[in-house]
Amino acid sequence: MVAFDVDGVLADSVHGFTRWAQRRLGVADAELGPFDDYTDFLTRWPAHHHEALGRLFCEVYVDGAHGVYDQSAVIEGALDGVWSLHEAGLASGFVTRRPSTLHRLTRDWLTRAGFPTLPLRHADGGLPKAPRVRDLGALVMVEDSPVEAEDLAAAGVRVLLRHEPYNARVERAGVVRCAGWAAVLEQARVWLPNHHDALQDVATL
Repeated sequence: MVAFDVDGVLADSVHGFTRWAQRRLGVADAELGPFDDYTDFLTRWPAHHHEALGRLFCEVYVDGAHGVYDQSAVIEGALDGVWSLHEAGLASGFVTRRPSTLHRLTRDWLTRAGFPTLPLRHADGGLPKAPRVRDLGALVMVEDSPVEAEDLAAAGVRVLLRHEPYNARVERAGVVRCAGWAAVLEQARVWLPNHHDALQDVATL
């Protein structure tokens, strides 16, 4: 069974926050450095915006403010990918680092976006995701965060890591880098061979 992260895997809120903050603060693309460090969202921005960005970051990611979560675009291939795994009997649910106070907001977005109705679990307050993944009956997690990928793999959960520049440094056993959702499904066929035919029958993304 497979579980799914939300932000950066299904919802483009990671880059969506940047686009929204650029409009809010009047910052052009050329003023930003590369986003190649998931744990440091500030240093790519001009220094005089750091204080405002820290405040906005908390308002968006902790409070769910400003519509960034509500208006997130669906990542290319994610909807078909989750449905493909669901129809093969392999989709167990969603595990997110978002606080549980944003459960309704997150559930509403998943519904509007058209994802199947599956359990939604929150890893609040820095608690590990691995126990929540296992509670859903899953041994595989689709992730984008390098920190979560490392922690999940260390806990024995295999990770399908949706490639982004900010997770490019992750190289370890139990983590397979996937260049998009088609690659996620291909690796799922390898890791879940008993369901190979069901996944193979799904239309190519």
